[in-house]
Amino acid sequence: MLNVMKGLSNLTGLYPRILFIFVWCYSSVTHGQVREQWDTDSGSQVIFIQSSGLPMVDVSVDFFAGAAFDPADKQGLARLTMQLLDKGTQQYDEFAIAERLATTGSQMGGNFDLDRSGVSLRSLSYDEPLADSISLLAEILSNPVFPAEILDREKEATIVSLRERNTRPSAIAAKLMSKSLFGEHPYRFTGIGTEQTIGSLTRSDLVGFHQRFYRASNAVITIVGDLNEDRAKEIAESISDGLPKGAKEREQLISVKAKTKVEELIIPHDSAQAHIRIGMVGFKRGDPDHLPLALANQILGGGGMTSILYDELRERRGMTYGVGSYFNPLRDPGPFVIAFQTRKDQAWDALNVTLNILNDFIENGPDAEQVERAKKYFVGAFALNVDSNGELLDYYSIINFYDLPLNYIDSFSSRVEAVTLQQIRDAISRRMSLDKTVRIIVGPERSLTEPNG
Repeated sequence: MLNVMKGLSNLTGLYPRILFIFVWCYSSVTHGQVREQWDTDSGSQVIFIQSSGLPMVDVSVDFFAGAAFDPADKQGLARLTMQLLDKGTQQYDEFAIAERLATTGSQMGGNFDLDRSGVSLRSLSYDEPLADSISLLAEILSNPVFPAEILDREKEATIVSLRERNTRPSAIAAKLMSKSLFGEHPYRFTGIGTEQTIGSLTRSDLVGFHQRFYRASNAVITIVGDLNEDRAKEIAESISDGLPKGAKEREQLISVKAKTKVEELIIPHDSAQAHIRIGMVGFKRGDPDHLPLALANQILGGGGMTSILYDELRERRGMTYGVGSYFNPLRDPGPFVIAFQTRKDQAWDALNVTLNILNDFIENGPDAEQVERAKKYFVGAFALNVDSNGELLDYYSIINFYDLPLNYIDSFSSRVEAVTLQQIRDAISRRMSLDKTVRIIVGPERSLTEPNG
């Protein structure tokens, strides 16, 4: 029932939209809303946004319990723990949970990525359905029983999915990129695990993970909707109060270290096209270079058909139907990746052309016209004023989880406008280097160094 595919797509190479979605999403904010921030008595961190346009309430409860918290020999544990939260509790089995959601007209979903794991809820704001929905959410988070027979079922489904994923060149390239970029850091994990680790997981593993990481002090609660602050505080307390108690388990991960030399990998595959990835370590949430590098990426490859990479590879040379680049900032520095597909017989030429474009961009940076166009796009998207509660929940939950300033959204346009060409060039020269890249081609059988022709 808890859909984790949104989060898992971030772990399988579909990163390109992530950073800019977080930039673009600020257009959804309607200024003048009531916004409050506090901690519950049990230590959960809360942000509340009052939005009275519709009789709806959206709630997310996230924990520092993503894939990065998997033990190396139990990969996939965090994901399965989250996935089984609504498959049975001390009061309800999975069918009773589904029936209660249907009765109240509520919707529930899962949040999962490298850093965080959690559950989101949408409910009517009327007293009875809201109270019933929040009670069910609290029960699911606090008292899951992880039924053994359902665990076996989900393990089997996961292994089937793994076998299929391991045949896809895009998934192979993404997995190799994470492993190569992050070395011993937990960001090397895919989140879904391996056949061996999934097969070895037991119910006691899930119970232990839940008790350790799904603690009140480890919870981040975000509430958006048609209710007042007093009711929001009651909701936050009712969720937080039943969670396991104990100290925060936001353990310090080992530092992400940039590559010190080029790494090249080639994986033969019978796919019709070659899948090419070029990556390096990027930046983390809250980094002072976030906006300069986001704008740089928009110009280089994040801007779709207006980007340099698209113009050079697609329009000028016809080497690909599409190319993109993205940063994925996380609690620790996440990846920067360029990704595209091309014919196998021109994979090497396409790789070298892309490396030359990237090198020129690092050495010379964008020009003033490109920067102004990117800034206008960012600010223009912000001005679209998308105002759904669900979008507000997504964006403020990121602000809440990563301890970004509560006025992060309000100040977005002015901060974009303040970024200068020199700041962008400086950030590129300091943070990006061709000598620290991982290059991956999945498809052709020849060596990367073998000349074309």
